[in-house]
Amino acid sequence: MGTRFDFELVNSDDYDALRADYAPEAVAWVAQRSGLGHGSLVVDLAAGTGQLSRRFSILGVRLVAIEPARNMRSVIQERLPAVLALDGSAERIPLPDHEADAVVVGNAFHHFDAGHAFAEVRRVLRPGGALAIFWVWPADDTSVVPWLRLVEKAVDDAVEGVPAARAITDAYRSWRQPPSRVQGFTSFERSEFPTTHVVPSARLADLYATSSDVASLPFTVRTNVLERIRKISSGLPEVLEFPSRSVVDMCFRELNGDPITA
Repeated sequence: MGTRFDFELVNSDDYDALRADYAPEAVAWVAQRSGLGHGSLVVDLAAGTGQLSRRFSILGVRLVAIEPARNMRSVIQERLPAVLALDGSAERIPLPDHEADAVVVGNAFHHFDAGHAFAEVRRVLRPGGALAIFWVWPADDTSVVPWLRLVEKAVDDAVEGVPAARAITDAYRSWRQPPSRVQGFTSFERSEFPTTHVVPSARLADLYATSSDVASLPFTVRTNVLERIRKISSGLPEVLEFPSRSVVDMCFRELNGDPITA
């Protein structure tokens, strides 16, 4: 089951400005592997404020962004007028059968009810259409970023005692390995692309406040952990650059009409 976090609890402007972006090479790889081009229909599922939609719009594809949080959806409508932003969810995609050439998901699949989400994605994909699940993670070797270890420990300590927040973290970490093959889809293939996350040190706590595990903490706990992050960041350079990677798990809808099971 998904964690069902409500992103209307998050500041959408901070989310749009501070969250790590996706490597252009990751988007290009998905487009090349799935044959996307001018006029292809791409569905950005749980689109947030449209980070993936921005990347895919460069390809000249038609974009539909599905996002249940009204505050997030309003950012897409304001800043990406060429993208059709619709209220919906992974378990309730407001599109006809076999409409999409690709469905893309950025840093969100751990919030979904996987069984229902895979079934809905398969329904809206044309036979042979692609499902590409994007993640942004720190680089494997973060030893060159000691402050990051301090911040992550502060967050982990706060989350550990709060079951709802811990469930989000556990669901997120479960994607460190792609799932076994899902019926109705080909096997997942994974590719990784290096990138750099740049954020002002004065906004580091604001960045972590947009993370669902932190945002789901009780007020006092959340306030305390964000204050710890502010103290850590006060001694850091004005602009932080730390190595990250865009990770993509991609599969394709099989051509037959067999029903899907999770």
